Amino acid sequence: MDGLFCTPIYRSVIPDSVYGLFTQSELKFFENSKKKVKKNVGNVNTIDTYILDNAKLKSLKHKVMGHVESYFEKVYAPKTNVIPYITQSWINYTDENKFHHKHSHSNSLVSGVLYLNANIDLDSITFYTTRPSQTINIEPREDSYNVFNSSLWNYPVKTGDIVLFPSNTDHSVDTKKGKNTRMSLAFNVFVKGTLGSTLGLTELKL
Repeated sequence: MDGLFCTPIYRSVIPDSVYGLFTQSELKFFENSKKKVKKNVGNVNTIDTYILDNAKLKSLKHKVMGHVESYFEKVYAPKTNVIPYITQSWINYTDENKFHHKHSHSNSLVSGVLYLNANIDLDSITFYTTRPSQTINIEPREDSYNVFNSSLWNYPVKTGDIVLFPSNTDHSVDTKKGKNTRMSLAFNVFVKGTLGSTLGLTELKL
């Protein structure tokens, strides 16, 4: 069975190096950034919402952009010179018994999450479907769940995982279990270049 017109969810892992997943300097930066946060619905995030523009994260941003470019090549396969770039980026901190509310990201094409600290046995991200309007809504009891009959889907995540998805996709984080502070670096992506075509009257230069 094939799935047509599906939501593209990209999952991969930040490449390891001689320093591990993250350098000691990066790890110290992540911890120190927790001192400058603001309240979100259910958890907290950094006041700095351009965190990947910090010189200390230059190498990490380069790695993230590699995955962003891979997503665009595989999903959009642009014919013209379309260049994705990160608009905003910030770190979320979710302690035990905290959560991240269901939401989507406005003014963005693609959004992503890089997990700086996550336990695959305790941490996950949940995505929700946007069902097309139907005259009759049929929902029999499922014998088992799959990507066709589910209204939400849960992905376990671990440190170093990176997930990218269309920005209008609703997602959330369940109430945090375990003593570790879940740290995730979230970001939004837009594009520069020329979209559409002149003859098709769809050209848009960004």
